[in-house]
Amino acid sequence: MKKYLYILLVPWLLLPLYSCEEAIVEPYEQFIIPKGTHSRGFRAQTLQASSLRFDVIFDETAVYETQTIENQHDINKLYGFSDCNSPHHTHSARFGWRWLDGNLEIHAYVYASGERITEFIGIVPLNEPRAYDLTLSDSHYHFHLQGYDPVSIARKSSCNRGLYYMLFPYFGGNEVAPHDIVIQILTKY
Repeated sequence: MKKYLYILLVPWLLLPLYSCEEAIVEPYEQFIIPKGTHSRGFRAQTLQASSLRFDVIFDETAVYETQTIENQHDINKLYGFSDCNSPHHTHSARFGWRWLDGNLEIHAYVYASGERITEFIGIVPLNEPRAYDLTLSDSHYHFHLQGYDPVSIARKSSCNRGLYYMLFPYFGGNEVAPHDIVIQILTKY
């Protein structure tokens, strides 16, 4: 009798393992920079933390060629925030990206007292998620890209701490997006 009872119960025990529903996937937000523009438009959002953590997936739309050869070296903006209760061209920190020499490069991109400072961080593959972390300390912006050593860039001592507003994907430099560019971002804060 025990043998038959076991055979009858096993399918019922396994039933929860079989399902027609898809697995829960964390929601990436899709940012589309339309052809002929720098961004998808104005969006206002504040950041209430001293760090910004997120995952990004770039696809083939991140591959582009600029009209002017020198502009290929321009760094597009990915994601970050303003700083010091000031406009982002005065104080801000964000990750930047560009397609150069067959690679998708990621850079630290900072404005400190109006001075633009950039530093190469690493290269990411297309169609694969990578984790990014941008953290504030009293004296520095700390950039970390999954698989690479962290990069730190100094904040200016004249910085008045307080309000941070988010900075979203932006194409350029001088030129606008040559085609629609799709960037998927999963914000974790």
